Amino acid sequence: MTIDLRPAHSDDYTFALNLYAEAIKPLAGAWIDWVDQEQEAHFATLWRPSDTRIITLGSQDIGWVEFRETGDEFFLKQLYIAPTYRRQGNGSQVMRLLLEQRRTAKSMALFVLKNNPASRFYKSHGFGVVSETHTTFVMRRAMGEAA
Repeated sequence: MTIDLRPAHSDDYTFALNLYAEAIKPLAGAWIDWVDQEQEAHFATLWRPSDTRIITLGSQDIGWVEFRETGDEFFLKQLYIAPTYRRQGNGSQVMRLLLEQRRTAKSMALFVLKNNPASRFYKSHGFGVVSETHTTFVMRRAMGEAA
């Protein structure tokens, strides 16, 4: 089956929130005390269906990605894939789709928590650390590079 990206709608909110919390809660605990209600309220302020695509495999929703273009840079804000669909090449298919669809941008940038194993995934797709904060790596890659 082929990965596709469909526009997100307001009724995708609960799916996105649950996947976000499942992925981030164990990682964020290294820096903050996770309080579900506080994190749900924070997520509500960040949720932008207009910048979000739901990742589908056949007719199944398996994740979501949020991105924004700013000038000549493409910013990958969030990428989440449900655990049962990880390590099967689905993330790589999403990355290839994003790179193909955003050819006008000169570079792609993202933030990833330092303790997130996804940083290895991004490195394998040509991203390099360009700066860091206490909790995150800022990563970037030129768009002309192979995915």
